[in-house]
Amino acid sequence: MSEPRESGRRPWFGGSLRRFGDSVLGLVETRLQILALEWAEERVNLARMALLMFVILWCLHLAIVMGLIYLLLVLGDENRVAVLGIAALVLLSVSAGTALFLRGWLKRRPPVFATTIAELRKDREWIRGRP
Repeated sequence: MSEPRESGRRPWFGGSLRRFGDSVLGLVETRLQILALEWAEERVNLARMALLMFVILWCLHLAIVMGLIYLLLVLGDENRVAVLGIAALVLLSVSAGTALFLRGWLKRRPPVFATTIAELRKDREWIRGRP
């Protein structure tokens, strides 16, 4: 008569274990999907930052070259000198403006993987029994 009780408990335990495993796998799958999404966003952010850095460095380089040419030609024809000086100032302004934009953007953007970390904190609190 003890066999029916044990066989009665085994399916319940097995089903409970399967449900628990399914829940854990679902939780892990969701967190990995969030992580993958955030990783894709970070790749876009890194590409944007690299492009902006390239613009800053390129414009700064050209501004320096044109500024040097301006100084060399300062005694030459008045029109060419003014054009070179204005071009150097414009490129320097673009470089400074892009650098300021990049600095502001980096300060405003959320930390890397913030959503994943927040979800993992919620999971930890739920496991600890604090809803």
